[in-house]
Amino acid sequence: MMEITERHIIIFSIVTFVIAIGLFIYLPFIGIRGHFANTKKQPLGTKEPFIATTVDIEKLCEVDVSENKWKYIVLHHSATDEGNAYKFDRYHRKEKKWKNGLAYHFVIGNGKGSREGEIEVGNRWKRQIHGAHTANKDINRVSIGICLVGNFEKDYEPAYNQLESLVSLVNYLAKRYNISKSNIIMHNQVVQKNTACPGKNFPYEKLMERIASSQSARTYRGL
Repeated sequence: MMEITERHIIIFSIVTFVIAIGLFIYLPFIGIRGHFANTKKQPLGTKEPFIATTVDIEKLCEVDVSENKWKYIVLHHSATDEGNAYKFDRYHRKEKKWKNGLAYHFVIGNGKGSREGEIEVGNRWKRQIHGAHTANKDINRVSIGICLVGNFEKDYEPAYNQLESLVSLVNYLAKRYNISKSNIIMHNQVVQKNTACPGKNFPYEKLMERIASSQSARTYRGL
């Protein structure tokens, strides 16, 4: 039988430590993120991620004017690989000639233009006026437009923190304005001219599962 020496113990300890470090680094990439784990990763952004809390969202959604009677939430992608609320606002003012600028009420960043998961509030939300995010004016008058930066018609899905912020924002807005789950829709579900928005890789079913489970948890806790 081989004699176990102090040298063997030291070598075993080093090997164990190296394996543990390797697992720590590797595990986040093999699906421990639950609902939104996917193989179609969006290209990495250059800014630190932003994780919105309920307190953050409450502050972001505060307005100084009478609130509109919102009935729908419409989900979009920007159809660009990068961008932020400022860039889209400038484009909508200069190119589209929309005097109220940014078509959406909220923009959620992907790390390339703003932080991944950062929620930017548009002028239309602050003033509680209709958006210009669909070709259906009747829907625009009563719907909240949320745009995720990215082109999900390509070979990637929204970034993880984008979706986490989207779930938190949608849950908050749905509760605040009593918007039913059936009225949380994608742009391509609006009755209007055809559009691919928010893209074939937008994980709508997973998103709705998350929203439903979050709402059920709130009901169970009596919130």
